[in-house]
Amino acid sequence: MKKDARRQAKRLNSPRQLRALIALQQGPQTVRSLQDRAGGNTIPELVAALRRKGLVILTEERCGQDRDGRTVSYGTYNLSPESAELADQLIEEFVSRGA
Repeated sequence: MKKDARRQAKRLNSPRQLRALIALQQGPQTVRSLQDRAGGNTIPELVAALRRKGLVILTEERCGQDRDGRTVSYGTYNLSPESAELADQLIEEFVSRGA
């Protein structure tokens, strides 16, 4: 039973995780863009769950301007190139399960 739990931990568990991972494959994503594309409000928790599956997701701080012209800093999440193959495997496995 423990082996099954370990194997399941390395699988995508929801369509939300699938949508977030597909978005990350397309390039750097802000929290807001992941909220829009994956759904939900707990993006750091979602990214942490993907990291527990073995994916290397980097956080990079950037500077920009808000709608009032003030300088702000914000973070982006980036899927590391070393995780590209694992990301493809996780997506393929999820899709083949028909989940």
